[in-house]
Amino acid sequence: MPMLRQLLLAALFLSAAHAVTPALTGKLARVGITDSDVEDMRRWRELRLWMDEAVKQGASGLILDIHVTQSHAQAVLPLAEEIARLKVKTQAFVNTSAVGGGALLALACDEIWMAPGSRIGAAPPKVQADETLSPKAQDTLLAEALAVLKAGARSLCKLKGHRPEIADAFVDREKGLTLGSTVLAEKGELLLLDADTAVQSVDGKPLLARAIITDVEALAKSATSAGTLITLNAAWFEKRVEVVVEAKPAAKLEAKSEGKAPVIARDQSYKDKVIVISVGEDDLIIPARFEFMKRTLNLCNSQGAEAVIFELDTPGGLAWDTISLMMKDLQNLKTRSYAFVNTRAISAGAMIAMATDTIYMAPASAIGASTPVSGDGTPLAQAERAKNNSAFMGMARTVVREKGHDVRIIEGMIDMDRGLTINGQVIIAKGEIVTLDSEQATMLINGKPLLAKGIVKSIDEIKQRESLKGEVISAEPTGFEMIAIWVTRYASILILIGLAGGYLEMQTPGFGLPGFVAIGAFALFFFGHYVAGSLAGQETMVVAAIFILGIVLIGVELLAAPGTILPGVLGFLCVMVALVYAMSGWEVAPPSVEATDSGGISFNFATYAVGIRNFTLGVSGAAIIITLLVLWMPELRPFRALVLQSSAGGTLEDTPSMQAASKAKSGDNGTARSALRPYGTIEIDGRLIEATAESGYIQSGAAVRVREVRGEKIIVEAV
Repeated sequence: MPMLRQLLLAALFLSAAHAVTPALTGKLARVGITDSDVEDMRRWRELRLWMDEAVKQGASGLILDIHVTQSHAQAVLPLAEEIARLKVKTQAFVNTSAVGGGALLALACDEIWMAPGSRIGAAPPKVQADETLSPKAQDTLLAEALAVLKAGARSLCKLKGHRPEIADAFVDREKGLTLGSTVLAEKGELLLLDADTAVQSVDGKPLLARAIITDVEALAKSATSAGTLITLNAAWFEKRVEVVVEAKPAAKLEAKSEGKAPVIARDQSYKDKVIVISVGEDDLIIPARFEFMKRTLNLCNSQGAEAVIFELDTPGGLAWDTISLMMKDLQNLKTRSYAFVNTRAISAGAMIAMATDTIYMAPASAIGASTPVSGDGTPLAQAERAKNNSAFMGMARTVVREKGHDVRIIEGMIDMDRGLTINGQVIIAKGEIVTLDSEQATMLINGKPLLAKGIVKSIDEIKQRESLKGEVISAEPTGFEMIAIWVTRYASILILIGLAGGYLEMQTPGFGLPGFVAIGAFALFFFGHYVAGSLAGQETMVVAAIFILGIVLIGVELLAAPGTILPGVLGFLCVMVALVYAMSGWEVAPPSVEATDSGGISFNFATYAVGIRNFTLGVSGAAIIITLLVLWMPELRPFRALVLQSSAGGTLEDTPSMQAASKAKSGDNGTARSALRPYGTIEIDGRLIEATAESGYIQSGAAVRVREVRGEKIIVEAV
C-alpha cells in the first residue's frame, strides 16, 4: 500500500505540471513557540519542517507566536539565526513573554509586535557554576559566552533593522541603555522592556516593536486584506502532501535543486574548479576531518584548482590541529582561498577564516572568540593561559599578517585583555573577547574593511564578486576517510567490542565467532586511526607490536599461568599504552608551550586526555558486559538450547554429565580437572562435573569443595 500511494502521488505530480496557485498563497502561517520547543531539538526540528513547508507552499508571511520565559540565550542563538535566514516575511508576536532566548527569536524577525502586558529582553549568557574553577577562569568562560552572544544578537538586529544597542543591553548588563534623556536600563542591570516602552517613539521610529495588538488574529488582519491565518501543527503537516500535490507544479519541484553544489567523487579532477570545504559544528573536534581537509588542499595544489572556499558554521575545536592547518597547509596553498562565515566562525573556526586570503560574512553571522581552553572546554589556569596565548598569538600572527589581515584582531580574539582599538576608535573594549558581527567585520576604516570584504548570502555570490569561472563542487570524504571519521568518533565502542570478544574467546574451546569479532574490532580501530593520520610509518608497526605483546601477556595470565598477576598487569599496560597513543597522536603541543628548562619536552597529560577517556569508557563497558555474560549467559534459553536433547535419545537431565551433577551435594570434596575461569570441570568420587568458581580462578589440580548447589549450577571454592 505505501508503494501504491507513492506511485499515485507521483502520477498526481506529473498531472499537475501546469501552473497552479500554491496552497498558502495570500495566507499567513502561524507557529507557536514555547520554552519546550527551543529546549528540545527534536521538537525544534519538527517546527522548522513545518515552517519550511509553509514557505514552499507560498505563505505570504510567517508569524512566530512567542511565549518563552527562561530558555538560555546561547542555545537559542543558532535557532534565531535559522529564522533570520527564512525567505519569507517574519513577524514576532510577543504573547506574554520573549525573555532570554525568546528575545533573540523576536530580534530575528522582520517585525515585532507586542501583546498587552507582554515583555521582551533580559537575554544574558549563562555559565554553569563550577567550584573547581578559579574566579578568573569563571570570568573568562563568561566573557567568551558574552562575546559570542553579543555579536550574534547585534547581527540579528542589523540584519532586521532593529537597534543594535537594544541587543547589547539585552545581553550585557554592563552596557545599560540611555536614549536621549531617557534611561531605559542602568549599568549593571539587563534591559527588559514592557509592551508600552517597547513601542514608544524614539527619533521618529518605535524603540523596538511596531505596536501593541490584542492577538494573533488581529495581527493577521492588519497584515493582509483577507486576514487568512493558518496555524502550523501536526494535523496540518500530515495533510501537506495532498496540499502540495494540488498546489506545486512539477517545474517548481525541479527548481529545488538548482544552484546546489554537487558532491565531488575522488576520481574527479579539481583542475580549474572552485572547491568548497564545509566545516560544521562537530568537524573541528574530529581529528580525521583535519586529515581530510589537508588531503583536499594537497589535491587542490597538485591538480590546479581555481579557488578553495571554506564554508564555516562552527563553535570551534582542536587548537593545535587548527594551528597546523593554518601554518602548513593553508600557507602552502597555491590557489586563492576564501572563508564564508555562514553563520559562525568561533574559536578555531575564526583562526581558519583568518588564514584565508579573503573573508565574506553571511547576514547575521559572527567571527571571533579564539581564547584557548582545556580539552573539556573549561578555561585554563592563569599561568597556563598566558603561556598558551603567547604561543597561539606568535604562530597565528605570522599567518594573519601574511594574508593581509590586521594582527590586532586575532590578538584580541585570543587575549581578552587586549580588546580592539583602531585609529583611536574602540571597537571592542579591553576585558572583552573580540567577536565581530557581520556589520563590524565589514565596517570601513580608512577606506578598507576591518576584516571581511563584504556580506553575501551564498557561495554563488562570492563566485560572482570574485569573478571565479570554475564549476563549484563540494569536497566530501572518501569511503576510507569516512571509516576513519567513524572510528575516531566511536573508538570507545570498538575497544568495548574487542575486549569483550577477546575475553569470551579465551573462555571457549577452539577459535570461534568471539575471536573473529575481537580481531575485526581492533583491526578496524588501528586501520581507522592510521587513515586518520594519528599513526604513520614505523610508528604503526611499533604500536601494533606493543598491542599484540599485551594480548599475549594477558593470554599467558589467563591460560598458562593463572594467578601469577604480573603477566596480566604488564599485558594490560601494553594494551592501554598502544590504544591510548593511537587515539592521542594528533594533539601534541609545540615546544614553545611544553619545553622544559633543559630544552626537552615535558609530559602533558591534556595531550592524552581524549585517549584515556575513550580507553576508560571502553574498558568499563567491556567489564560490565563480561560480568553480565558470566552471571547470566549459561542460564539464558538460547544457550541452553544449544544442547541437543532429543538427538541424544532423551532429555537434558538424562545425559551422564547432568546425572553426575545431580548427585553433587554441598560440602562434597573434589579435584579441579581443568582451570576454572570461572567455568571448568571438577572430579568428585570419579564423576566429572561442570562447575563454577564465583570468587577468583582455580587452577587445574587444586582441591575444591562444593559450596552451593543451585539447581543445575554447581558452585565450588578452593580448599
